[in-house]
Amino acid sequence: MGFRNFENLYCIFKTDTNLSVKFQESPPAYSTGNQTGPGINSGHGQSPADAIEGELEPQPGSEDRGQWGNKAEFILSCVGLSVGLGNVWRFPYIAYENGGAAFLVAYFVLQLLIGKPMYFMELVMGQFSAKGPTKVWEMNPSAKGIGIAMCIISLIVAVYYNVIMAYTLYFFFSSMQKDLPWTECKEEWIIEDNCVEERRPAPPLCTDNSTEMALLTACTCTNNATIDSALENFNCTRTIANATTAAELFFEREVIQRSVGVEPENMGEPLWRLTLCLLLSWLVVVFCLIKGIKSSGKVVYFTATFPYIILLILLVRGCLLDGAIDGIDFLFVPKWDKLTDLDVWVAAAGQMFFSLSVSFGGIIMYGSYNRFRNQVYYDALFISIMDLVTSVIAGFVVFTTLGGMAKTIGSTVDQVAKGGYALAFVVYPEALSNLPPPQLWSILFFFMLFTLGLDSEFGLMETVLTCLQDEFPKTRKYKSYICVGLGISCFLLALPCVCPGGDYVVTIMDHYGADFSVLFLSCFEVISVMWVYGVMRFIKDIEYMLGSKPHGWPYWVFCWSVTSPVLIALLVTYRMINYSSPQYPNDEDFPEFAQAIGWILLAVALSPVPLWFIYLFLKSYTKSSITTFRERMNFMFAPTDQWVPADGKQRYLLPDGAGHGPAYPMYKTGIDNPAIIVEK
Repeated sequence: MGFRNFENLYCIFKTDTNLSVKFQESPPAYSTGNQTGPGINSGHGQSPADAIEGELEPQPGSEDRGQWGNKAEFILSCVGLSVGLGNVWRFPYIAYENGGAAFLVAYFVLQLLIGKPMYFMELVMGQFSAKGPTKVWEMNPSAKGIGIAMCIISLIVAVYYNVIMAYTLYFFFSSMQKDLPWTECKEEWIIEDNCVEERRPAPPLCTDNSTEMALLTACTCTNNATIDSALENFNCTRTIANATTAAELFFEREVIQRSVGVEPENMGEPLWRLTLCLLLSWLVVVFCLIKGIKSSGKVVYFTATFPYIILLILLVRGCLLDGAIDGIDFLFVPKWDKLTDLDVWVAAAGQMFFSLSVSFGGIIMYGSYNRFRNQVYYDALFISIMDLVTSVIAGFVVFTTLGGMAKTIGSTVDQVAKGGYALAFVVYPEALSNLPPPQLWSILFFFMLFTLGLDSEFGLMETVLTCLQDEFPKTRKYKSYICVGLGISCFLLALPCVCPGGDYVVTIMDHYGADFSVLFLSCFEVISVMWVYGVMRFIKDIEYMLGSKPHGWPYWVFCWSVTSPVLIALLVTYRMINYSSPQYPNDEDFPEFAQAIGWILLAVALSPVPLWFIYLFLKSYTKSSITTFRERMNFMFAPTDQWVPADGKQRYLLPDGAGHGPAYPMYKTGIDNPAIIVEK
């Protein structure tokens, strides 16, 4: 509940000491968003139950804004936004690094306390108002900077996310060869990098015991001339120091051509092959978004379902491999002592925000295109569950394959498992090369990765477009031109990311522009909604929209008002105290100037939050009608006249008198929490 709740109660008690407070189930009655004083709009003869029957007329202007063609388009788009590339390479390895099943427990608990409540909250915000991430803050004008920051963060992520999709296209086209290029060592790789075509464990060390040597088919030379010279009749193998696999060299030397550092002299020029892949990726994105959700809503029928088909095929194929059970044990055997490690909970929370796409603005945006009476409660539960299920399936797919690979080369899973890019573009392609026919499995895998990325890219780009069109409604008629212009701009901004030093640029953009910033923003967001707008007012909005409170509404109230803001604030504090800078592959920290650029990027992403607050505060002093502290607070924090339900009716819940007790109107600048009834 907002601070105005307590201020209003204090004023009431101060005026009449004979008042008593009763806590009871309040009737579903709200004030109009347009009235300026006590009273209820005329025409309040219709009950909420009557209003819910059928779909009410859409809010004026919603025809131009657009709506989903059907519920399937909305569900698939939300699933596609939440289920992305990170589910395949990020979730499995983070789970392995942080205790396997213990990480899953932490992840599930945080989903219940933060993830699902915030996902539901954002969908409700968008659907109730039919407004995007910037306009939705008519509910709390002082927090509009949060919506602007969401737009900026989505743009930052959209720029570098498409670079990763360009990597998948590069591998996709490279798979259409007689011999997969990452299975063969080039001559210069052998000379300069000690390239080996596949990783194998070193044979046991040779000895000078002829009996023992007779039992060995191969052994590693001791580098002792006396001993090795006596082993002429045996196979003495010279080991290659610091050997590197062909798959790793293909990615680093052929695809991204990684330079030695991020310094300007090491950045280089855009790589033409990768630039063409980036251009193709942007062309596909722009083509699918050219008509907004009317076009992207049709594309998701394929892009959101195809990855599941491939994942299931790869899962069956992986489970049939010899050694698959080793991979499953490696990932899911619990290490319960890890639950007491705070780093595990921090990692689980970070993965949850990254995976669900909470506080990026996309969820609010997708919800805003829903029909007003859509039962968004069940949608939110289904989508968040699908995200978790997909992550677990991806974990099975990846580690059954790696288990089979480890068995084939006579190694262990921990020696072939790597995180980040290395899992998707080094280790897994190497594992696929052992599955006959390798070209087929590689083509399917990388096409699946591309379609996974497309859905998330749709959400990021559509968030930016929706914010622009909501702020400037006249631009909706130029939707196609704006989409093309934005795509061209993002392509040009992404060119530094496809230079030899571009991998480091992507790391900086991800670390500062998406990771840190989203944690800060989510904390501001949940406080601005639940502690300023009012948690019980929010519940009443849901009751008006859906016809009843959500099932187990005390649980949602508790999570929204207590666990989510507190846990997120603790997470932000912990991350700041234990700050670690991005690192080069050799574990050396990025140079200070690169970190400074990252902090500037973080400041740009979050600066709208305080700047808008200051702007609105100063603007309140230019209003001659504002003379008191209370009026200034109402100007900054009370819902504006534009905050009305998206059902085309210029009022909130209607007093019906029957079944809910006497009518109790809630005024725009009055008591925010209708669960507290003050009677004389």
